[in-house]
Amino acid sequence: MYRLVYISSPTREMNDDEVHDLLRRAKINNDRDGITGILIYDRRRYLQYLEGDEAKVEATFARISIDPGHRAIIRLQSGTTSRRQFPGWAMAAKMSADDRSLKDSVERLVQNCDREVATELLKFAEARDRVASLKATRLDRI
Repeated sequence: MYRLVYISSPTREMNDDEVHDLLRRAKINNDRDGITGILIYDRRRYLQYLEGDEAKVEATFARISIDPGHRAIIRLQSGTTSRRQFPGWAMAAKMSADDRSLKDSVERLVQNCDREVATELLKFAEARDRVASLKATRLDRI
């Protein structure tokens, strides 16, 4: 099973209706392409894990990469895994409040994943939380 994980920033904050519309469209496209995964959005970052046929996952990532709603897109990981980690979800989603840690959101979504995949996603979330914490600390000093 091919998987790809990326993180990006939205070009602007979306309201709840816009986020739900984005998820609706992603689910339709992912159902069509046999892609499953998760999307976590905390109003400052997207963390997404996509899995499925390599060509279809890469085509989806290519579309995301040119989407004007994303900036600072970073591919964190891609490659194969032993099985689908999110088989029942065309796109599981978690929207976090601004003050919630990304790690908290990821922990809830990876409970049934292979240990190495869960650990990988948690490490990405923890790193993102550290960066957010450092930025907040710097702003407090100004």
